[in-house]
Amino acid sequence: MGLGSVLRFFLPHDDKFLPYFEQSADNLKEAAVLYASLSKANNREELAAIRDQIKSLEHVGDKLTHTIFEELNKSFITPFDREDIYTLTKSLDDVLDLIDHVADILVLYRIEKLEDGMSMLLEVTRRAVNDIHKAVHGLREPNYEKVREHAISVHGLENEGDRLYRHFIGSLYADERDAIRLMKYSAIYNELEQTVDRCEDLMNAIEAIVLKQA
Repeated sequence: MGLGSVLRFFLPHDDKFLPYFEQSADNLKEAAVLYASLSKANNREELAAIRDQIKSLEHVGDKLTHTIFEELNKSFITPFDREDIYTLTKSLDDVLDLIDHVADILVLYRIEKLEDGMSMLLEVTRRAVNDIHKAVHGLREPNYEKVREHAISVHGLENEGDRLYRHFIGSLYADERDAIRLMKYSAIYNELEQTVDRCEDLMNAIEAIVLKQA
């Protein structure tokens, strides 16, 4: 056991980080619900309206990330290893940034309505974030078995995302003859798949924290 772990065991620590993590997870979950609702938009105006709501939540996420990093720099004793707090905070921010980025490029590329494959990948991310949200809120009373269940679920969703990506990107390259549309839709599918991947990275960061507390 390292010196930092010994100190955390014997000294009271500042628990301000847990509420910040929970706020970040709540904010991410709200963004993921909006993200999935992009599939219901019928035109560019509706897509842009949802994008604007996601953008507002991304700004909230940035402020929370900045606050956590400030507190980390000021705190001597922390509830988890400092590097784990940094990784979790950065991973939460990364997923939200990608959700915001996907919404941005849908508007930038003047997409009118999402294809079925895109909608399915949006929903995979929403489901993964739902597991992540539960796992973050479980950090107050870490239970590795429960977190492991969420980790297995997110891993399965990442595999599903890979499968959907390969299927729909393969169909796109096989059938699309418009070079500009091919470029745009290929870029969108790549970012959708990356977002699911980052969800798995985030879940791994949570699992690593809980495993150390077990």
